[in-house]
Amino acid sequence: MKVNKSVLLGMAAAVGLMATPAMAGSISGTVNFKGDVPPVGKYAITKNPEICGTGTRNVEWVRVKGGKLSQAVVYIAKIDGPKKFSDTATNAKSNQKGCEFLPYLQVVKNGAAFEALNSDPVLHNIHTYEIIGRAKRTMFNVSQPDKGFVYNDKIKMRRGTWMKLECDAHDFMHGWVFAAKTPYYEVTGNDGAFKITEVPDGEYEVVAYHPTLGKQTATVKVSGDSKASFTFTQ
Repeated sequence: MKVNKSVLLGMAAAVGLMATPAMAGSISGTVNFKGDVPPVGKYAITKNPEICGTGTRNVEWVRVKGGKLSQAVVYIAKIDGPKKFSDTATNAKSNQKGCEFLPYLQVVKNGAAFEALNSDPVLHNIHTYEIIGRAKRTMFNVSQPDKGFVYNDKIKMRRGTWMKLECDAHDFMHGWVFAAKTPYYEVTGNDGAFKITEVPDGEYEVVAYHPTLGKQTATVKVSGDSKASFTFTQ
């Protein structure tokens, strides 16, 4: 029996659609801040001024521009979808350069490989804490005495999601790592905007989490491109 080729192609296309998740959409929006912005942390630079600079180091714990909050992690709490973690999330790196942790904030997969590099010709150490509510647990505390010294470990969060980075040799060095359980996340920039893509249709709990302001949640029903917004206050 002769079968029409166009019919076969149409059947194959239909099977392909049935085999994929529900048409993927997105969740986008803005994280806002209302009220007085908390003051920056001011730390006197008392060691290695030739590398670290002089005077004081200002640490912006809360970064707001035009009422928009940056450096908040927005993610979907529970989701089963096709999205994968990026290479940078599974092989995270922190660079101590100019007596700063670079980047200041990053998101990694919980259990990811972690590399800490000392790019300065002075002694640093990397002391990390798992933040569990108001408590904190040391994860690793390693001296990095020479330029080019590399320390490798894995990020294994037991109960928390934020890991704080500090240098015991320079108390003005601070950084943050968020340990994600899902690749469905975005970090807000100066405009407070986020967009999470490849989201199958459905209803989800979306969380906006800031390392010092805490978190907020919203329920979002996704059917194509959907919206969500959050407003933090001090």
